[in-house]
Amino acid sequence: MSETQELIEEAEKLLNAFDYEEAHKKFKKALKNEEDARAYFGKAEAALGIPEIDSDEIINDYEKAIELEGNPFYHQAVASFCIDVGKFEKAEEHYRKAAEIDPENKAHYLSELAVGYRFKAPVMMEKFVQQAGEDIILRKSLNYMLESLDIDIEKAKDLLC
Repeated sequence: MSETQELIEEAEKLLNAFDYEEAHKKFKKALKNEEDARAYFGKAEAALGIPEIDSDEIINDYEKAIELEGNPFYHQAVASFCIDVGKFEKAEEHYRKAAEIDPENKAHYLSELAVGYRFKAPVMMEKFVQQAGEDIILRKSLNYMLESLDIDIEKAKDLLC
């Protein structure tokens, strides 16, 4: 096993023990040796527990992992994080990419997007909701959900009436 892989395994153990700072340091050290998708992903995951780390840095680490290994789980993780920080377009981009790579689980990815958007967007876009109303967010969330169920708007209307 290479030194990089050993560092990654040590860092993952630290991450599983919720020692985010030390895990983050080990992942960074592993990345000094070589670029590795698991190390970038782990570094991003560890950074979630370190409030001082900027969300853009976390997203960059997730996306670097994705560049190196187009894993749908990596797309789902960054998409979920993007929802949490209010980067909804980027979240949609990553959920859709995960669905493209892993079509068997498309419904899962898009329904996660629908629910995340429905409950996070009003909080993150409070001024917009006050001005335009919550219907815009509900409509978009419902469209994501219908897409996840592979139902068009007309079929949904027929089913609901």
